[in-house]
Amino acid sequence: MPNFYNLLAKEIFANEFESNTGITTLTQISGWLSSHIGGLNTLINTNFTGNDPLVDSSAADILYKQYIKDYNNRSARNALRGVLSSSSNGDNILSVSDGDNKISFVNKKEVAKSFQDAAKDLTIEINDLAYKYTMYAATPTQVCGIEAGVSGYYPYNTDPQRVY
Repeated sequence: MPNFYNLLAKEIFANEFESNTGITTLTQISGWLSSHIGGLNTLINTNFTGNDPLVDSSAADILYKQYIKDYNNRSARNALRGVLSSSSNGDNILSVSDGDNKISFVNKKEVAKSFQDAAKDLTIEINDLAYKYTMYAATPTQVCGIEAGVSGYYPYNTDPQRVY
């Protein structure tokens, strides 16, 4: 039976990368997810542990988005590495025309900027999801008032005839 990380990795691999092993592999995704469960715990104040944590679907969605954000950040760095190395082996040619001698190159700075913008958008979405998760999963730490009475004991007289 596959564990949580493998199931979530399969979902990411199929939905985000269309199962293209040229981009990433299922093992890489699963490894990233299992090694970054602590970041999810820190973000949403939980304590998911072990090889197969009991993660609910809302927390799994946040971890899913954290992986995509990290992937976008890594892709932006890799695109910028291509700009800095300024490779001259022709791998940055996008198209070639012969009619008016037009040659188009891939603008790696724009590619990196696109990945960075996507990562920033995901950061905002992750923070919003984390806020909602912690807000709705929160339990009160202290109850004050008459409803906090111990069974059978109420600090106030419940006699309706008595005026205070």
